[in-house]
Amino acid sequence: MRSIQNKKINLLKKSFLTLFFLFQLFFLSPEITFSKDKIDQLADSIDVILNGVNYTVSVEVASADKYDLLYEFKPRINVIPASITKLITASSAIHYLGVDYNFRTVIFTDDTNIKDGIVDGNIYLKGFGDPDLNSSDISYLAKLFAAKNITEIKGNVIYDESYLDKQYYSLSDYYQGDTKSNYWPYVCGLNLNKNPGNYDPAASAGNLLSDELLSQNIKLDGIVISGVTPAGAKEVVEVSHSMYNVLSHMNKESDNQSAITLFKIIGAVNDSPPGSIEKGEQAVIDFLTAMGNSRNTFEILEGSGLSRFNTVNSDLYIRLLKYMYDDVKTFDYFYGSLAVAGKDGTLRNRMIGTEAENNVHAKTGTLNSVSCLSGYAVSRDNELLLFFIAMNGFGGSSNGPRNLQDQICEQLCMFSRK
Repeated sequence: MRSIQNKKINLLKKSFLTLFFLFQLFFLSPEITFSKDKIDQLADSIDVILNGVNYTVSVEVASADKYDLLYEFKPRINVIPASITKLITASSAIHYLGVDYNFRTVIFTDDTNIKDGIVDGNIYLKGFGDPDLNSSDISYLAKLFAAKNITEIKGNVIYDESYLDKQYYSLSDYYQGDTKSNYWPYVCGLNLNKNPGNYDPAASAGNLLSDELLSQNIKLDGIVISGVTPAGAKEVVEVSHSMYNVLSHMNKESDNQSAITLFKIIGAVNDSPPGSIEKGEQAVIDFLTAMGNSRNTFEILEGSGLSRFNTVNSDLYIRLLKYMYDDVKTFDYFYGSLAVAGKDGTLRNRMIGTEAENNVHAKTGTLNSVSCLSGYAVSRDNELLLFFIAMNGFGGSSNGPRNLQDQICEQLCMFSRK
């Protein structure tokens, strides 16, 4: 009899505890329910923005910390990414080269002793692909060289662009129906001033160095010619640009010359010089698949996004943004390289006067009938959100799609779980 009563008492206790737990769950912890309601409200607001759109759209939003899905719209369809491809190039560069990597341009000599002030041989101006090398850098190199108390060079000034291949215009005219050839930048191992116009930047860099050395009262007995730096050559002086500066310019201004150059450099470092589009592509494939992306879900043929044969889906980008966020040692470099809404880069004139201003760090992407935006948004709770928005196949101006992207970003920055 007593055992039966004890069982009844235990059952009553369990029932009471269950009811108490449910009471706490639904009444004392309303934020769980409210949070779900807020997520539904966010989804509804984005659905309203996209209502009536008659072209291809893919959107995905997730939390950087919680990694919970907040919104998706056709997330796994393949789309053309355009210049948000540069997010892949930047993250691959950080992975393979590291944030402390410097893009160097070096003067070497084959003379084993220059302490006498005379170079009994040649000097070599070797580029390692620095996409931001400019005339001022060459002038500075000449000053550094003169500071070694050198008064005469008996040999030649040899410019060396061998670190990257000679496919100067990359995929220009490679695929029928791709972006027209006049949009593809000139890329080589020894760039100069972003390689404008139809001229040889490596030769121009060599000739400029010769002129600058003469201005430093250094006698030149030889000529300026193309060549390759011998393996045993001695490094004399160098100039360089940092990883952050190169990435920041590439991402904020969407610089195609920087992106394709960097893509080739990644190939050279991961494989061997000369860097090429093909070597860069393989390095990126390895990077993205190791992250968990299935090989049949993407095609990244070059690093700028100029090719219409690059294809991605939203899952890849959310995974990439999360991967970069989780690397606490490098995330600040990556995040800081992105354009800021209403402040700089390709977003300087967008989202001004909205809650998204200063709260969206992202990369834009634009080709004919292609407009994309992907990056990070800060919510009202200071929660960092990952987002991907791709719009393909619209006619006419990209202003309409951009306006919708800005509206979505505003909703993300207004979002609160509370």
